[in-house]
Amino acid sequence: MKKGFSLVELLVVIGIIGILAGVLMGVFSGGSDSARAARCLSNMKNLANACQTYGMKNDRYPNAGSIETLEMDTSRGVRNVEKKYRDRPGWISLDTEGKYPSTSHSANAIIGMFSEDDDKAAHALTNGCLWVYVARNRQTYVCPQHVKRRGKSGRPHWSYLMNEYFGWDTSEGARSYSTGGNCKWYGRLEKADKILLFSEVPFMNNTSWQPDGESGTTDTDSVLQYSKNEIIGPNHISGRNLFAHVAFADGHVEKLRIPYSGNVKNPQVNEGQLRQLTEWLCQGKDYAFDGRNYTELNN
Repeated sequence: MKKGFSLVELLVVIGIIGILAGVLMGVFSGGSDSARAARCLSNMKNLANACQTYGMKNDRYPNAGSIETLEMDTSRGVRNVEKKYRDRPGWISLDTEGKYPSTSHSANAIIGMFSEDDDKAAHALTNGCLWVYVARNRQTYVCPQHVKRRGKSGRPHWSYLMNEYFGWDTSEGARSYSTGGNCKWYGRLEKADKILLFSEVPFMNNTSWQPDGESGTTDTDSVLQYSKNEIIGPNHISGRNLFAHVAFADGHVEKLRIPYSGNVKNPQVNEGQLRQLTEWLCQGKDYAFDGRNYTELNN
């Protein structure tokens, strides 16, 4: 007679292996989420450092966005419009498609983070004023957690936004060098440690979490327009906490805790409070956090 395992023994062993596999999957999954969050935090630090380097070299912060300039060439008639390439683009050059600006400044001309044209999106990054300061690394612009959540539905070319407080260069032609447009001068910005510089964009999933507040949107630019109710994106979960990575004008980076209800698989955020918090951060206002709610403080 040959000895072997009984059916009960086999079932016990299989059960133990199943339990161990479940535990290990949970551990590795958490580690992967932590690794993506760490990479996102590193990207935010690199962008903040790039802005500091740019500011020290140019005496001003980068513009949040770029707008093409159209000037009338009076020598060839008032109907002739001469286009001028933006020599001071935003941190990402939304309007440039390589060598020249778009044919017209309109919603259709703006290159968004989910642009289907990889060439245009690549030029938006390489023509942006921070490209050389991030070692020409495209991965610096993308949060890996954002890529994971989007999956096959669309990989973002960037997943961070710059505070609209830093404006657009709306000055014309060569005069932009003398007037400075509506730029913010580096080293002369009050409350630089409290004014938001960069944040993550919320996940685009056809819900009310759209950055522009419109359901079904599949694209967005690179500017956080808090004046239009756009919000920061708390995209990372650690334990029972939901976090958004944010960078400030003085160069420091924080993990901003966002309270939520429900469970970690389906967290529900109070969007009204998040919208208020986004506005306070973008304007550098003082606020307090009691662990559940953010409240504005009087200066």
